[in-house]
Amino acid sequence: LELHLAQGHALPFIADDLFINYDDRRAQAGLQALAQLSEQTQVIFLCHHDHLLPAARAVFGAGLNVVQL
Repeated sequence: LELHLAQGHALPFIADDLFINYDDRRAQAGLQALAQLSEQTQVIFLCHHDHLLPAARAVFGAGLNVVQL
C-alpha cells in the first residue's frame, strides 16, 4: 500500500472489520497504524463492534468522523 501511495494517486483505504479477532491491545495498535496511514490517504473503517469506539476516539481524537447506522 505504501508503494502504491508513493507511485500513484492516493485512493481511499477501505477496511471492513479488520480487528474482529484482536484483543483490545492489538486493536489499539491496529488503529494507530490506520491513523498513520490516514496521514497519506483517506481511511474508511467499517465495524460493528461498539467497544472499539473509545479506542478509535483516543487514537484519532477530534478528527474522527463516526457514522452510526
